Amino acid sequence: NSERTSKIATTHGMTDTPEYKAYDSMKGRCYRPKNASYDYYGGRGIRVCDEWLLPDGQGFANFFKTVGYRPDPTYSIDRIDSDGNYEPDNVRWANKSEQRKNQRRMKKQ
Repeated sequence: NSERTSKIATTHGMTDTPEYKAYDSMKGRCYRPKNASYDYYGGRGIRVCDEWLLPDGQGFANFFKTVGYRPDPTYSIDRIDSDGNYEPDNVRWANKSEQRKNQRRMKKQ
């Protein structure tokens, strides 16, 4: 099992890059209930598209083909429709200002 994990992590050679860290964090928010942000993502039904979840590094390769390199360190992955899934037509690199404008608004009770 650890050999398989090691192969997957090194297939694309980008494990230590900001792009891979964004990819891994995105999956964690959606699929790891112990992730601090899970309730706001996976807990609300937000998912990652199937092509970005393929095994053996192919999922990351597909993700990277879509988003490319992070423009600079102030950018992170953002969903254009904050109620939509992580999929090619709904993600972009965005800075904090852009993300703030795109935040989901909580309804007042």
